[in-house]
Amino acid sequence: MAHKMHQVTGKLSVSQSVISKSTFDDVNMSKTSFRNANLSKALIEGVNMANTAFSDVNLSGVQFKNVNMSNVAIKNANLAGMKINGVAVSDLFAAYTAAQNA
Repeated sequence: MAHKMHQVTGKLSVSQSVISKSTFDDVNMSKTSFRNANLSKALIEGVNMANTAFSDVNLSGVQFKNVNMSNVAIKNANLAGMKINGVAVSDLFAAYTAAQNA
């Protein structure tokens, strides 16, 4: 059963629900919280996520393409196998450390 919502300006609270295979198009979801959400195989395209915080998130296998990551901070992250423009991040850190110690 498909449900359509238009011009709803109030707060929507959804919990303990299955809304898989849903489509959100031209939707203002600013200041929205996603907690304990399964977004596996989700397509996130044409999305403005400026000033968004990610905490306790599993991004294994995720691909970022044509992404503006200026001023992004990555803290306490497991970067094993991560590559930037085809270069292993571990190699970048090793080169940086070697240059600092030279």
